[in-house]
Amino acid sequence: MRIREKGSSRNFLWLILELIIIFAGVFLAIVFNNIQEHKRDIEKARSIFEYFLNECEAERGFIEKEKVAFDSVTNVFLHAYKIGDMPDITGVPVFFTSSVNTRVWEAILISRGTDVLDFATIRMIDTYENSKMGLFKLFEKGEIYSMEFLLPNMEKTKFEYYNYRTKELRPKYSWFIKFLLSIQQQYTDLLNANIELSTYLTEKMSESK
Repeated sequence: MRIREKGSSRNFLWLILELIIIFAGVFLAIVFNNIQEHKRDIEKARSIFEYFLNECEAERGFIEKEKVAFDSVTNVFLHAYKIGDMPDITGVPVFFTSSVNTRVWEAILISRGTDVLDFATIRMIDTYENSKMGLFKLFEKGEIYSMEFLLPNMEKTKFEYYNYRTKELRPKYSWFIKFLLSIQQQYTDLLNANIELSTYLTEKMSESK
């Protein structure tokens, strides 16, 4: 009986030992898998940082150039309007080009690529991308208004647009100046968002090394 009891005890101990080894192996495998997955997430996040940093740097030149061109045209018009020269209205100037991209961020959002990013990074990139979309929409609306309200009256005299006595735009066309000022502000916001995002992503790249 004692021999059987000793044999049973040994078998029981071996069974426990085997279970411990199995659980330890599974635990180590899970830890290793989590470490590998974490590394992949870091690499994926870093690739997103790098892409948008390069995008910001590439787009900044276009934004600055277009902002200067738009400000030049707008400021000439606003100065002439302020002194009562009743400047010609030919439509909302369009400078924003296809050189500025918004589709990559949309694709990342759809594919849940933001899962590897922290909230601050998502907010910074989203602010910049929304600034671009905001400018796109302003120009699109400006083109529509120009086609509907300005183009049909291009052959008429200035007094179609201006009050003869006050030399101010008639209420029907007062949106024109508001549009110019809105686009100027949007260009400023976009450029600031570009610079802020570039600075932020440069720091994130350094942290992820």
